[in-house]
Amino acid sequence: MRRGRVRVSYASAMTDGGTAPSSVPAGGRRRAERPTRTTDRELDTSRVPRPSLQSRGWRIAALVLALALALTWLVWYAMTPERLPTTTKVVNANGVVGTPLYVGMFAAPGDLGRTLRISGVQVHTTSDVDLEVTPLLCRRGTIGVTTQPDQFCADLVDPEGQRLVGGDSIVVRVEADEAALAVIDRVRIAYREDIRWDTQPAGNQQAIVTIAGRS
Repeated sequence: MRRGRVRVSYASAMTDGGTAPSSVPAGGRRRAERPTRTTDRELDTSRVPRPSLQSRGWRIAALVLALALALTWLVWYAMTPERLPTTTKVVNANGVVGTPLYVGMFAAPGDLGRTLRISGVQVHTTSDVDLEVTPLLCRRGTIGVTTQPDQFCADLVDPEGQRLVGGDSIVVRVEADEAALAVIDRVRIAYREDIRWDTQPAGNQQAIVTIAGRS
């Protein structure tokens, strides 16, 4: 007997009123999925820009430069007060041995508008003999040449540590024990004014003093 091949085909069929095959996967273990992590932007500091070392270095350099400029200006201001008045006047003064002679060297104008705290007055004198030259502060008065300064000055004091204002003057007292000829150069006043200080020439160019002997 001859055997033949039987071909069988399988197909899914749907009948009226039936249901479609279930698409639900077969039961078993499901692979856990990692939950998505949300980031709170208000708490996230990773987005905040941080200053670089280079920008910080520039800021420090700019600050140091600004401080250096301010300090330089302050030193310049402190050491450059307004110049004191000077003149080209030459004073000729005559006296006698044994009598102090007072010669005006600098007269502060009434409208000076400044208050100077005097540290000292420098006087340079050239003379053919030894003599004594002493700077003094004449308060509220000026002197040309005299042997009686009380007639012109409200007070006559050592200028060191004193205040000089408009209307005051600097004079020198010349004393000699023998006949003399002296040239007194323009005085230099060391002073402080608020935070400023300096030593500056002031007043007349020079005074030529002749001291005659007693006959």
